[in-house]
Amino acid sequence: MNLALKDIRHGLFRFVLTCFGLGLLMTVVLAMIGIYNGLVADALAVVKAPAAEVWVVEAGTKGPFAEASSIP
Repeated sequence: MNLALKDIRHGLFRFVLTCFGLGLLMTVVLAMIGIYNGLVADALAVVKAPAAEVWVVEAGTKGPFAEASSIP
């Protein structure tokens, strides 16, 4: 413990800069997790909102949410 305190006193700027970097890293990781969870929740809400039992999609299209399709 004494060695750590001596090192902090010797390189205080380096210690503060390292703490700032680690704090910034944790902030970015938490933001990425929040954005991902938001995207998943939004995608599930869009799919579950119509409460459809069967999806009918025109052949050759990418699906009901990616592009429009018309079935005569």
